[in-house]
Amino acid sequence: MQLPAYWWLLALAVLVQGAFFVRHGVLRLRQNAVQPLSRPGLILLGVSGVAGLAYGAVQSDPLFFLGQMCLFVIYHRLQRVNHDD
Repeated sequence: MQLPAYWWLLALAVLVQGAFFVRHGVLRLRQNAVQPLSRPGLILLGVSGVAGLAYGAVQSDPLFFLGQMCLFVIYHRLQRVNHDD
C-alpha cells in the first residue's frame, strides 16, 4: 500500500486533533473541569488545523476541507462554553 501524497500533513492533523478531542472527552466523562490549553498546545492545535486545511487543498478534497472548518467551529464553540462557565 502506498501512502497518499502529503501524508505527513494528514498524519499531523489526525494525531494532534485526535489527541485533543480524546483528552476533552475523557475529562468530560470523568466530570472534571477541562483546563485551558497552554500556549504551545494552542499553537500545536492551530498548526494541525492549518495542516488539515492544506491537505484538503492540495488533495483537492472539498469534503476534507469542510470537515476541518467544522472542527475549527466546534473548537470555538467549546471555548465559548468553557469561558461562559
